[in-house]
Amino acid sequence: MTTSILVFIVSFLGLAFMIGSKFFQLKVRKINFLHNLSVRGDVLIHQWIALAVGKWNLYKKIAQLFVFDFLPSYVYELLVKAKDYVSKKYYQLGTEFQGRRVLRNTGSVSFFLERLAEEKPKQQ
Repeated sequence: MTTSILVFIVSFLGLAFMIGSKFFQLKVRKINFLHNLSVRGDVLIHQWIALAVGKWNLYKKIAQLFVFDFLPSYVYELLVKAKDYVSKKYYQLGTEFQGRRVLRNTGSVSFFLERLAEEKPKQQ
């Protein structure tokens, strides 16, 4: 048997049992056990539904925070790091390709500028 046929048979038997027990309760009118059992079952079902709805709303809110708050900021951070890396490599490649050196305040000065600095005081 396939699963759908089995589910249909079980649900059909459950429905037939519920209708039969209701007819029996209406004929006898003194069976409180079935009424109390159905009331307790209704309370349990309502509790399960309320729990499921609460969990659904919680996970929906968590998913919204993840998709609309965390992911964009994380992607932005990765893009900034990638942009910095690419700009650094581009700058290094440009200076190496054109044959000029990068002058830094803390680094060494090129030989040409050192020679100019030495020659300037001699001319005055």
